[in-house]
Amino acid sequence: MNLSTYERHLKETPKKYNVLQLFRPPIYEIELSNNQLITVCYYKDDSSKRHQINANFSNRRMVVADFLKTVQALTDLLLKFPKHSFGVSAFAVANVTEELADGLTAIEIKAIREAFFVASSQAKRRVVHTTVSYQGQIVPLEKFG
Repeated sequence: MNLSTYERHLKETPKKYNVLQLFRPPIYEIELSNNQLITVCYYKDDSSKRHQINANFSNRRMVVADFLKTVQALTDLLLKFPKHSFGVSAFAVANVTEELADGLTAIEIKAIREAFFVASSQAKRRVVHTTVSYQGQIVPLEKFG
C-alpha cells in the first residue's frame, strides 16, 4: 500500500517539480477533520510513519476556523517526524475529510496552503508544494489560484 500511495501522490504533483521528483522526496498526507489532524509521511523506501494531533482549530462550519491554532497544530505534528536528510524538500497532500455544507471555499483552501507553509517553516521541514483536496477529490489550482 505505501509504495503505490507514494507513487500516486508523486504523479499528482505539478510538472514544474519534475526535477525534484527525481530525488524521491518524502510526501506528507494530512487528513483534516473537526479539530483533528492525522498525518502519514511516506518515504521512497516503502516505509511510512503516522501521527495524530487533536487541537481546537475547527468549528461546525469551517475546518480552519482559527488560523494560528491550525498552524500550531500542524507545526506540532510535523515536529513528530524526522527531518529530511540533506535538506531534501517534501510534498504535502492535505485532504479535508470533514463534510462541509458548501464544500471548501477559496479562502479556506488558501488558509490550508498558507497554514502548511508557515508550519513547515516553523518546524524546519521544507515543503515546496501542498495539494488540497476535499473528500478525496483534488481541488484544481486554476479554480482558486
